[in-house]
Amino acid sequence: MPTTISKRKRARKACIPCHQRKRKCDTEYPCGMCTSYDYDCRYTDEDTAGTAGDGVDDPPQAKRIAHSRRSRLTSRSHVERGPHGTDSSSTNSPAVVASPSTGIFDAHKSRYAGASAAMAFPHILGVALGSDSPPKMRSFAYNFGIRPEEASNTHGFLGNLISFEDLGYFAGVYSTALAPIGDLFDPRIFLDRCEDYYHGSGNTQVAFAAVAAGVASLGSFLSPERHPRESDLVQYAKAILDDPASMRMHSIDHVVAWGLRVLYLRATTRPNNAWIASCTLMHLCETVGLHEEGNIQKMASTAYAAVLGYDADRLRGIFWFAWAGHNMLSYEQDCSAVQFRAVTCQAIHPTPDSVADQFVQLVQIIPAPNSPFQLERQPSSPNEELFERLRALDEFQVTHPFLVVTKADIALCFYRRAYQLKSWIPDDFIKLVIDIGNAGVEAAEQLANHGRLFWNVIGSVFQYACVLLAIDTPTASVHIGTAFKGLEALVKAADTGLTREALSMARHLLSLKMAKKRNELAQLEAVEASYEFFQPQPESEASNFAPDMSWELDWDQFFVDPYLSMLGWDAQL
Repeated sequence: MPTTISKRKRARKACIPCHQRKRKCDTEYPCGMCTSYDYDCRYTDEDTAGTAGDGVDDPPQAKRIAHSRRSRLTSRSHVERGPHGTDSSSTNSPAVVASPSTGIFDAHKSRYAGASAAMAFPHILGVALGSDSPPKMRSFAYNFGIRPEEASNTHGFLGNLISFEDLGYFAGVYSTALAPIGDLFDPRIFLDRCEDYYHGSGNTQVAFAAVAAGVASLGSFLSPERHPRESDLVQYAKAILDDPASMRMHSIDHVVAWGLRVLYLRATTRPNNAWIASCTLMHLCETVGLHEEGNIQKMASTAYAAVLGYDADRLRGIFWFAWAGHNMLSYEQDCSAVQFRAVTCQAIHPTPDSVADQFVQLVQIIPAPNSPFQLERQPSSPNEELFERLRALDEFQVTHPFLVVTKADIALCFYRRAYQLKSWIPDDFIKLVIDIGNAGVEAAEQLANHGRLFWNVIGSVFQYACVLLAIDTPTASVHIGTAFKGLEALVKAADTGLTREALSMARHLLSLKMAKKRNELAQLEAVEASYEFFQPQPESEASNFAPDMSWELDWDQFFVDPYLSMLGWDAQL
């Protein structure tokens, strides 16, 4: 009997999700039901004497995680928030509602893992068993350990490849051209760290050396005066990022360095290489925990965060820029994008010298996973959805040339998908594509004239020429000349094998288009040539052929007589 009473008391102390869903709760933390269904396990104040920051009390086990001085691990759970930090359950929020995410974050190592992860479970179990010093989050028994881990490569001093003065010059080029778009770090703090690396304890800053090499590589790429060892700088950063030893202790520098590598690969190599690197970048963001706002707050509160310039706003910018770049690459190549279980990272705050927030908002218009953008109404078909998203894209006004070109890229992505649906494309849809495409050509030429040969400059113009040929209407044909002139101007700005190949292919497609039109015209001319010849008849014969008909009709009889029976025979007309 006492046992029965005890069980009833425990049942009445179920966690909030189990109580709301009327499910059986085992009263552990996290309980079995919340663990199985990925609910946000929380308890009321019946079990605790303190409350968490959101007004809901943590269970004793969670308090031990949060307040233990001997453990750097914290258990976090959030509801997905919109771009302004609003709760996505609100009807006014544009955020996409997702399952709450419960995970473990090690602030010291910048390591995040889901609460159900194998390496996190010993810690969870230790807390549940009442340990004041629960096990650290480690990969216990992940393998037998019968072989040592890969040995770390010896990374030389970056100064052997590029001088401090040259690094400062190319960092300036990067800051002028790319920093307003990416805004991944504070330029002033970056130069301070470079000076410390070159003239201080540089041998301990391996991850930052990869960042500096990435900045120098991109600055060299965008500069009219290329650094003679640009390729070596790229390989130097790659060697650090691929080194398993340097990746054992993840940091924000690793994320930034991978982001810079993605940009360089997008500008210099094949599509799949850049996309695969962007996938790695997204997985690294999750490993570090940048997708959750709570983790960002904890990282930003550490002493070293201010020294390195990684405050909360900067961390949010790093995550969302990585997200936008990856999803743009995925959508452009029609590949699957990395999807997080939940994203609670708040939106980027706009700043006067940056357009990073606008770049992210542009990419959020595409149907990407974890995007907070939502259409005002639910479309009834895939074609209608593309049209609605194109309208939203058209309404989003941008002036920065890179953003104008990006906007054209997205519009062309929408058209290619509508083209593959093989359904009727409305004239309004085509008009928007043409208007956005023409603006993209103008912006691409402007960037090329200033030496800003961004990755999407020539690609957007080439794709626009292809789309105009595919539209196959007189309205589209009017603008084919504009697209080809823009493409030829870009080839003159960067006369390479790839640019010449693109121009040659565009001209080949145009010749195929002309051959098709000539064939259609020849078929029409054949019909005209097959007309049977008839001698004109003399006027007298033509008159005799037609019967002599009198056109003087009694219209009252013609129209009224059939209806007299309806009006009655005595009706007077």
